[in-house]
Amino acid sequence: MQVMQITLTVLMLALGGPAVALMSLPPADNGLVLVVSPPWVDRDRAIARAGARGLGTTVSLLGTLVQADSPGFGASLRAAGPFLVLDGGALASLCGDSG
Repeated sequence: MQVMQITLTVLMLALGGPAVALMSLPPADNGLVLVVSPPWVDRDRAIARAGARGLGTTVSLLGTLVQADSPGFGASLRAAGPFLVLDGGALASLCGDSG
């Protein structure tokens, strides 16, 4: 039992650091952004209210790629419920896309 508690504590610490770092980033404001939210948030409605549009046809449980062209998009979207609004271009470069 104690080994399991130690294992769970180490796992939470290992995963918690990167999550806290991502959540503390300022929201991306324009261009290609990744909007991540919990499943109970109506992400599509929040994206439309913030003045952007989703890209692609695949529905993901936690994230949507969005083309954001209005100033202040990230801050208004974050206030509507999604908890991460990340720079999609930076994420694409991490995946090997140089374009």
